[in-house]
Amino acid sequence: MNATVFLLAFAGYCALAASAVAWAAGRLPRALAAATALIVGVHVAGVWTVRYGGSFERALANGVAPFAIFHAALALVLAAAVAPGRWSGRCAALAFPIVTAGALGAAFRRPEVAGYRWPLAAVALAALLLAGATLARSARAGRRRPEPDRTPVR
Repeated sequence: MNATVFLLAFAGYCALAASAVAWAAGRLPRALAAATALIVGVHVAGVWTVRYGGSFERALANGVAPFAIFHAALALVLAAAVAPGRWSGRCAALAFPIVTAGALGAAFRRPEVAGYRWPLAAVALAALLLAGATLARSARAGRRRPEPDRTPVR
């Protein structure tokens, strides 16, 4: 079961990386944001049940700061799935470096996820290069990312 939880973490990270690149390109598709939130949500539910056994004390065993950072990133990923227009992409783009720091930190500190070290690093590097190249190309062309539809949501 731990293997499934870790695989979901990697899949969620890949989806979040794709979301960050999509934001840099000017549009985060709602379906991608929702799929990312679903994968990450199932991963977090697995962590809470499999790793922590539903115990708040066990969840805090590594400290309050990692717990708070982990759940702040979760909130951003979930917000990206439901936030309107440009806020959706901003949430995903902000979550990406937070999750990257946590994921790489865990992969290099914890032996049970050591196998994900280089795949995570490769995805992080690819996402950073793609997002950076996309933003640089837009800046050189004098283009700004398209403004979202500002129609009020009812």
